[in-house]
Amino acid sequence: MSTPTPRDHALRVAVLSALLDVVKSEYSAARDAAEPEFAAMRAEGQKQQAVMLPDGTEIGLISIKAGTPTIAVTEAAFEAWVREHVPDGMEDYVVPAVLADLEVIDMLKACFPHAVRRRIRPATRTALLAEMAESGGKVADKGSGELSQLGEVEPHKPTGAFSYRSAKGAQDRIIADWRAGRLAEVAFGPLALPEPVGKSTEAGQ
Repeated sequence: MSTPTPRDHALRVAVLSALLDVVKSEYSAARDAAEPEFAAMRAEGQKQQAVMLPDGTEIGLISIKAGTPTIAVTEAAFEAWVREHVPDGMEDYVVPAVLADLEVIDMLKACFPHAVRRRIRPATRTALLAEMAESGGKVADKGSGELSQLGEVEPHKPTGAFSYRSAKGAQDRIIADWRAGRLAEVAFGPLALPEPVGKSTEAGQ
């Protein structure tokens, strides 16, 4: 095999770039087409779907996500509860509008206390909202276990959003089956391999 020339390298880069664009487009379309089906499955209680080759070999697993609930809280009540029950869950923050003043940057807290306020730490907010999502809007004091109703949870139907985890060796097996023409039933769009000449002839008879 001869050593690739700059022209060979240029062509290889161009071809792979074109294929990459097509793969990205087809992959996005495939996910969009799958989500309504997966949403219906998740709504019926099925959380996963095995991924299998035509011969039945399992090569991965689809995990279908539940619908993400909306949690409505009264901010003042939420902050009051955190100040009392999770004091280290609060933090100081700077009013964004004052950051244009260079003096404020230099002597912010000492000279401009009005520019510093208190809020719930993002990590604390995330953890408490997750707790509310599981408990119908309630949060528990970690010491006493006392429950407080701080939010209202509105559940949402599954959207069909999902994640895929491939099994060990799946990539090599998929490529081998694709090159051998054993994945003809998969809708590859512009990347579909042409049917063997013999098969096309037989179909036309």
